[in-house]
Amino acid sequence: MENLDDIVFAKRNKQYGAYSLRTSYGNVVKKATILGVTFFSLALATPLLWALRKTNDKVYVEANLSKVQLPPPPPEEPKVLEPPKPVAPVAPVKTIKFNQIEILPDEKVIDELPPTQEELTNSKAVIGSANIEGEIGDAPPVESEPTPPVIEPPVSIEKAEEPFTTAEVMPEFQGGLGALGKFLQKNLRYPSQAQSAGIGGKVYVQFIIGRDGSISHTEVMRGIGFGCDEEALRVIKLMPKWLPGKQSGRSVPVRFTLPISFLMQE
Repeated sequence: MENLDDIVFAKRNKQYGAYSLRTSYGNVVKKATILGVTFFSLALATPLLWALRKTNDKVYVEANLSKVQLPPPPPEEPKVLEPPKPVAPVAPVKTIKFNQIEILPDEKVIDELPPTQEELTNSKAVIGSANIEGEIGDAPPVESEPTPPVIEPPVSIEKAEEPFTTAEVMPEFQGGLGALGKFLQKNLRYPSQAQSAGIGGKVYVQFIIGRDGSISHTEVMRGIGFGCDEEALRVIKLMPKWLPGKQSGRSVPVRFTLPISFLMQE
């Protein structure tokens, strides 16, 4: 009886590799299944066989337990309390009463004058709240709690406000850009060495406009040399106060960059 492979490969070259693969495919699958199941079973059985081998290697020892009678603990010796040491009586110190000032009604006022300075010096007594006859000497020290050290609050040093790069309202030269151009045209001088070398271009100067409009921290960010950088710094320092920048309705310092052009006139 012809199978599907014979029908498909009828009147064709059966020596072709596809026919051989299709006819041997069933046997290959069976062999692969048997080998896979065998190896998988061995993998599962190996731990069990190993455990049985370990169990056979165990050595059992028989131990006999016997009851042991422990001796009673030794009696505790009673603790002998030492009698308190007698405290030597402290001899009273001679004191002289010093009247404390107290406001009383007229009917309770008692005319009792405080001791004079001469009486205090001659008696060599310590000032106290009552007259006590005793030994002349210093009054015994009075134990009191130590006074805690006074911790002064740290002095807060207000840090300088970091200048803004951009603000809600940027600083402006008094009179606007037109007035700034006239100021530069009036005060800027073209350096002779730059003219001789035919050097021209822009010098970028950065400075900080403070909360009061004053200019500080001027520096050249990008220059062209030949005296143009120094001339640009000189003119910037001659500028009057600007209108300061504002952030949230208050004046703030702003970092500003201004290009200054040096152009050769033909």
